[in-house]
Amino acid sequence: MRQDQAYADFITAMGESFGDHVCPPVPEDDASPHECCEAVWSLLGTDVTPEILASLDDSGLDALAAAFGRYFEVPPPARDQIRAAVKSTLFRWPPGSLPAGPRHD
Repeated sequence: MRQDQAYADFITAMGESFGDHVCPPVPEDDASPHECCEAVWSLLGTDVTPEILASLDDSGLDALAAAFGRYFEVPPPARDQIRAAVKSTLFRWPPGSLPAGPRHD
């Protein structure tokens, strides 16, 4: 996972956005930004970017909803909830807004 500040800010925004949209069925007390990131990472990996989120079609949104259900051990959120979380994240961090990560040559 990238360690730069811009990526940390994106991840924070993503976690907050998902936490705002997946309750219910995810219990509000469990939907912290970090836990929501863990649920996203369980499907998309720890190098998720705005471009990856923007590329999710309906089947990708359904898969992400299922990942949230598995992670939090609840029924999956509705596709529209996941779509709203992605839209909220991309409003804050649109594709192309995340600078390239530091090089590790």
